[in-house]
Amino acid sequence: MSRLRLAVLAVITAVSAISFVVAEPRATADPPQVGTPCPTLHATTQDANGKTMWCNPTMTGDHSLVWQYGGPG
Repeated sequence: MSRLRLAVLAVITAVSAISFVVAEPRATADPPQVGTPCPTLHATTQDANGKTMWCNPTMTGDHSLVWQYGGPG
């Protein structure tokens, strides 16, 4: 093969590998548990069993935001 063909093949291979890595995002975070801190009031997420959790302030203490079951409080 000519040097030009080898260079083109190398560029295509590199771009293909980069685009594959960029196109494959993976979530690695574990679902939250009740009482763990959360970022935004009334945000929602699902636990490991698919049950909806809300980000609400605690009822006692410093009223920090934590994941809880039950709707916005």
